Amino acid sequence: MSKKVSVIIPCFNKGKYVKESIESVINQTYQNIEIVCIDDCSTDNSYEILKELANKYGNIVLLQNEENKGVIYSRNIAIEKATGEYILPLDADDTIEPTYVEKAAKILDENPNIGIVYCKARMFGSINKHWDLPDFDKSNILYDNCIFCSALFRKSDFIKVGMYKDYMQYGYEDYDLWLSFIEQGFEVYRINEILFNYRQFKKDEHSRSKINLLNNNIWKTLIKNHMDTYLEDKQFWIKFHFKHEKYKKYRKLFNIFLILSIIELIILIIIGGLICFQ
Repeated sequence: MSKKVSVIIPCFNKGKYVKESIESVINQTYQNIEIVCIDDCSTDNSYEILKELANKYGNIVLLQNEENKGVIYSRNIAIEKATGEYILPLDADDTIEPTYVEKAAKILDENPNIGIVYCKARMFGSINKHWDLPDFDKSNILYDNCIFCSALFRKSDFIKVGMYKDYMQYGYEDYDLWLSFIEQGFEVYRINEILFNYRQFKKDEHSRSKINLLNNNIWKTLIKNHMDTYLEDKQFWIKFHFKHEKYKKYRKLFNIFLILSIIELIILIIIGGLICFQ
């Protein structure tokens, strides 16, 4: 029998879109799927829609937070409750193509060394086009995330790497998760087919400036919590300190890292010298 896949759908005020998202899972060619929906105290009609769909389809598990907790808490709780061996997060306004779960699960079934399976994607909504994400590379992903949140992984691996982290409250909790997977030695596989649809909304200038501010905090948090991985990468100092204009604002932070690394090296040399004289 095929392994069960739990599709995790957190929902906060997405009543306009969540039915389309859930039905894209219902229409999968893969049969052994449960859908774990968690309403994060929506103030629109999201919960009523989720309840109606849960009554209609037998494979939907419906959860509800007692207060608004955010996506990190909601996903973690939903995954803890999930009974599937494989996990696929899906935002309540995005959709997947009918063969995505079947093709992704097959890759995990046949390759125990692979920990993350994703695919090519397209944008829809206010923008309709192919989502031109760069190819996955273990070094490049440190500087540019190429894996969206809706990738398939094993629940056991998710628990092993520490789940979604609370320190990513500014966003990109999936980016942090992928780095944690990679640090554990898991490989990544991309299906060469568009099987994920990422909904786009119009953004005003205020939201753009807010996003820029959040990105600053996100980068600092990622580097702080994956510092060894960044420092071990041969391109780290070149990419962040010398070349790319978009990283210049972090130069002060990286200079501190450099000074600490030099101090650490000097201490090691001194200790080594003392040991040799003994």
